[in-house]
Amino acid sequence: MSDDNVEIVRRILEAWERRQSPADLLDDRVEWVNAPEAVEPGTRRGRRAFEAAAASVTESFQDIRLDIEEMIPVGDQVLVLGTMVVRGRDSGAELRQPLGQLWTVRDGRAVRFEWFADRDQALTAIGAASGDADAAARPGGQAGAGSS
Repeated sequence: MSDDNVEIVRRILEAWERRQSPADLLDDRVEWVNAPEAVEPGTRRGRRAFEAAAASVTESFQDIRLDIEEMIPVGDQVLVLGTMVVRGRDSGAELRQPLGQLWTVRDGRAVRFEWFADRDQALTAIGAASGDADAAARPGGQAGAGSS
């Protein structure tokens, strides 16, 4: 199931990169949770609000991409660690921001997306969610996984 969840998240991110809707991979009641330090903090609920939040992000920049460094499955969640690379619409300046995303997937659809401007917060969140604060620090990032 964890590999299936990683694939679902990967397909959502690929759709975003093509500036397409991943609606078929989203639950009707999906939640988009912005970090407290975001320009628009808080939670958006429902597919329409989710897609509006995604459009707001992509429309704010001339170019935007996520360079994925790691995808860590833990139960029904997938932690994505990477770097957001954006180019300003007016300035043309490039900005690189390390970040974390925490996706929750159930029955083949994303039900929650949470982004963190700080990787440590994302790692803490996945550890707390799995009941194992050290989970993400282990090889493979899975709770209960031993060192090789």
